[in-house]
Amino acid sequence: MHVITVLPGFVATKMTKEMNLPSKLTAQPEEVAIAVLNAVKKKHNIIYVKKTWLLIMKVIRSIPEHFFKKMKL
Repeated sequence: MHVITVLPGFVATKMTKEMNLPSKLTAQPEEVAIAVLNAVKKKHNIIYVKKTWLLIMKVIRSIPEHFFKKMKL
């Protein structure tokens, strides 16, 4: 058995259609499905559907916890 952690970010669905989501950070359901299928084939453990999220998370993880806790996000 293989477990994959999928980090899609925002996904354009019926639930989010009224929300004002940034298009560069919002994935389409078909895009998520393709990313998951490719991850299963390649046996990846963690995937970010939108590569922008990967960059954002790398920046966030690089901030020392002491400073991050003081930030008002």
